[in-house]
Formats: sequence, C-alpha cells, structure tokens
Amino acid sequence: MSSVMFCILFFMSACVLEDKTDVREISSPKGSYQLSQSYPIPATDEAFDSSLLTNQMETFYGYKGQGQLLIKTNDKEAFKIYVNGQEIFADLSNKKWQQIDISDFTKNGDNNLQVSRVASNNKATMNIKIPYPVLKDNTKEYTDDDNFKLIDQLINAEIKNGFTSAQLVVAKNGNIIKSSAYGNVNAYDQQDRPQKDSQQVTKNTLYDLASNTKMYATNYAIQKLVSDGKLNIEQKVSEIFPDFKDKRSDEIKGKDDLTIKEILQHQAGFPADPQYHNKNYDPDAEDQTTPDANKELYTQDRNEVMEKIIATPLEYTPGTETMYSDVDYMLLGFIIEEVTGQRLDEYMKQNYYQPLNLQHTTFKPLEHHFSKEQIAATELHGNTRDGAVDFDNIRKNTVQGEVHDEKAFYSMDGISGHAGLFSNAKDLAVLTQITLNKGGYGNQQFFSEDTMDQFIKAKDTDPSFGLGWRRKGQQLYSWAFSPLANSSTIGHTGWTGTLTVIDPVNHTSVVLLTNTKNSPVVDKKKDPNDFIGDHFLTGQYGLIATLAFDSQKDDQAANNSKLVDMFDSKYRYMKANQKAQTSADYAQLQSLLDVVDERKNGKEITDFMKTKRFKEITAFVAND
Repeated sequence: MSSVMFCILFFMSACVLEDKTDVREISSPKGSYQLSQSYPIPATDEAFDSSLLTNQMETFYGYKGQGQLLIKTNDKEAFKIYVNGQEIFADLSNKKWQQIDISDFTKNGDNNLQVSRVASNNKATMNIKIPYPVLKDNTKEYTDDDNFKLIDQLINAEIKNGFTSAQLVVAKNGNIIKSSAYGNVNAYDQQDRPQKDSQQVTKNTLYDLASNTKMYATNYAIQKLVSDGKLNIEQKVSEIFPDFKDKRSDEIKGKDDLTIKEILQHQAGFPADPQYHNKNYDPDAEDQTTPDANKELYTQDRNEVMEKIIATPLEYTPGTETMYSDVDYMLLGFIIEEVTGQRLDEYMKQNYYQPLNLQHTTFKPLEHHFSKEQIAATELHGNTRDGAVDFDNIRKNTVQGEVHDEKAFYSMDGISGHAGLFSNAKDLAVLTQITLNKGGYGNQQFFSEDTMDQFIKAKDTDPSFGLGWRRKGQQLYSWAFSPLANSSTIGHTGWTGTLTVIDPVNHTSVVLLTNTKNSPVVDKKKDPNDFIGDHFLTGQYGLIATLAFDSQKDDQAANNSKLVDMFDSKYRYMKANQKAQTSADYAQLQSLLDVVDERKNGKEITDFMKTKRFKEITAFVAND
C-alpha cells in the first residue's frame, strides 16, 4: 500500500472515530425529565453505591433515530459519555447548558447511558437531563403499507354501505405511522336516512370518548396524585368522605372499609348502572320502568350525586366479585375533586392537557370554542333509542357536542369521572405515549414508572383488569386489542365506539375513534341498544387493531387471503345465526364484497372469484 493511500485511509478512519455530534446551546432547561442526574455522585452521598460501576450507569427510554442529552459541565475534558456503548464526541463549552443530538446512537426501548469522570479534577461535575420521547410524524414512510391500504378500503366501503365515521392513529417506536379520517360527522338525518352532505370528518374532529374518559381523565389524574404522594390507593373512601359509610342494617355491608384500590379494580360492590338520572328506572320490570321506582337515588343535580352514591345499595360484598360499574368512576372523580380542590376537568386541563398543548381534548366542547360541525354526532334521537326510552328532560334531537352518556349529561352536568371527555385521535395518541414512555412526555413527567407498573399490573382474580385499565391477558381482550398484541397490552373501549390500545412490549399504540351510535336502532322492540353501526367490522375494533399491529409493506398476498377468509366467515356466521341476518349485516357483507372487487387483480382474489363458493355468497348478498 502506498504511503499516500495509507494516510488517506488513516485520515478517513480518524474522521469516523472522532465525528462530532450536533451540539447547540440552550437556555436553562425547565420541566421534569425521565433522567436528571449529577456526576460524579459524591462518595458521602447516601445515593452512592459501593459497587462503584452503578454510579456511572443509567438507563433511559428512547427510540431509534431520536433523542437528546441536555448537558452542563464545568470541565468539558473531565468526562467521557457513552450511549449504548458508543462514545459521544461533542464540542462542549464549560458552564453552559447544551443539547446534544444522540439520534444516531439510540435504539427502541431501554437505552444505556454511561458517564465516567476520567480526569483527576476533583471539582469537575456534569449535570445531564434526558427528555422523554415525543411522537414524530412518519406517515410518509408507510404509504405503501398494504395493511393500511386494506384498512382504508374496508372503512370506506363500510361507510358507503351505512357505517358512520372514524378516525385512526397508529404509533410505533415513537412515530405516527398512520393517521386518517373517514366519513361525515353526522351520518343520518332525523328520518334515519343516510346523508352525505354533513361536514366531513377531519383529523381535528372531536369524538365523544365515553368510557375512555375513565383512563385519560380519571386514571391519569389518580396516577399523578399517587406518584406525587397526595393520594394512597389503600386509603378508605371514608377517610376522604366521612359520610361514606354503611347506613342501613338490611343492606350488604362494605362501604365503611371500601378502599380506592377496590374501586379501581371494579370490585367495590356497586351495581353496573343505577341510572341516577331516571326516577322511574326499575331493573326488575320487563321494560325496566315503574313510576318512581328509583326515586330515592334520582337526581339531575351534580351537587346531589355524591349523596346518592353513598345511598346506593351494594350488590355484593366488596372484594368478592368483579363487576364493571360506572359508579366506581363517578366516585373516583369526586375523590379527585375532594383531594385537589379542583373540578376534574380543571385539574386535568391544568396538569395534563395544557402542558401537552392538546388543543382538541376537553369536557363540554361547545363551551370551549368548538362548534357542532367540529364534533362527531352520536345518537340520532337524543337518548330515546328511537323512541323506546323516556325519562324527565330526555333529549330527542341528534346529540352532537354534548356527552351522550345519560348519567354524565343529566346528573353530572357533562363532567364526570366515567364519561364526558372529548378528543381526537392525534391528541389521544400523545396521551397513550405517556404510558409507553413510562410516565412522561418531552420535558414533563406526570407519574413515575413505579406508579405506572402498579396500575397496569394484572389483578390476581381477573387478569383482564389492572387498576382501571383493561388488559389483554392471553386472550381475554383479544377481541378488541388484537391477538397480535402482547399479553401485557392495556387500553379501554368506549360505548360510543372508541378504542385505545397500548402495547408496551412492541412500543405500539392504536387509537380508533368511531361514533357507531350515530345510526338507527336495528329493532327497538328486540333490543333498543343495538345500533346499525355496531354490526360493521370497524365498530367492533379487533379487525382494525389487528391490521394495525400486522403492518408490513410487502403483504398483499397475505391480506388478500385474510379478505377471502373474512368474506367467507361472515357468510357462514350469518347463515348459522338468524340474529345476524339483519339489513346491517347484509350491508356489512356487501362492504366486504366491495373490497373483494376492489382487490380483484390479486391472484388470491382472482382464484376465489372463480369458485362456486364465491357465486353462492354473491347470490346470498343479492337476495337481501
């Protein structure tokens, strides 16, 4: 090798070894961080570990292609910094805060940080802060993903055949990889006829989250209060509300000793739905109505609801059963308000939504500068179930911009721990990312990782429940969260048609917002709670979540096979179940046929269309 070539190669290798990482000076960092540490840890400090190496090693949560270190030192030559074993070369200045880009060194999940003092300067110190990851838009990289194309085809076909509307955001490894909006904010008119001239859904359209309120208002509030040491889940409710006690000798006992933890676990003993808003509610009557049957618990005044909850008879001894109940979260909402001295919506706005700059997350949106056209509508005829239900002050016009849930609207003035929050999918993706980040976002920590672990841990008696969170377990919640999600996956559903899924192992979240109840009731005499929108696959969650988790670029053949199987399975299900032979089910089957036709150039589809089975199914659809 010539000496010239040797020098060139040596120079190039030196450049690779000493390539400087981007650094920029910043003002003093504010906020709270996932890691905030001073080096070296003084030997006299109680945090100093005699095993020595542990004093210079830390982990932080991050993603490949993103990440910063915020650094301030009084001796830039005294320390060496490594991320995942790779040395960070940077032009540091003394005594100034600087931001170092470490995106070339990070990986998905836990990352290693090493800060070693290598000079003999005993006065040398270095302060390091690491922000939590934030979501970045990377949807352009996934435009050729066939799973996402199939999602678009399925949802659009279902909307064409009678489904309502949807928003979808999928995030993976700190990137938004899918963000879409479908349909119109109000799918049907007051005569139950499909309408196409209402405002189109955009990515900014708000949806009524229903029971997802429980997670992104109430649970998040409690997790922060627990992390801040302001609330203990082992506390008895009676320690916070002295009047919360057993009152009558002829009722099941348990209120005196009921803890916050038991409420979070949905084992508090309360009935699922006592309908405080309806004084004629009678669960024992054939039509659930008897004049004044619920008079003792009836109120449409938020100031009276707490005393009605105290008066509500328990259905079982707390801790002996699991029964999902809205009352649990109404009570938790009042506990938050008592502990903080703030109404639930005000506390969450101040401590979560404003710090995160969430512009589309609020209770009572019509009072916060949103118009009806910016909000997806829910039930077409108020809360009447197409005229099958009646009670005092019942709404009869299309519900749009007001919370649909009856207890939340009539009894709680739109602000409750169990329902009332509105948001869009992109804002919710940020809220799900807090949990994926183990408690924070950017320069904001909302709760500690220890607190998060405590809340998402499986309940001993039912692994589909954590503290408030619903859990996938092995298969218990696969129908909504997808069988492809890890068993530790958590999330929640909402009665209006909303779903959030958080998979901490695969660093993935799925937010699907729909308004399935913005459609006519199928048969109000048979079931006044069965809406046309509920019969479409989009509103049943699992299909969309599974395709989102299965996202890959080169899987058209696999997806065509999935579609053929779904088309055949829907036909078999309808043939085997008379209850599934409604006009809505035929419309859903037609939607699948439309997508089959749209993808007919695929070999798997072409082969299927030549079969006797395909002709049999198409004839079945045509005979509806």
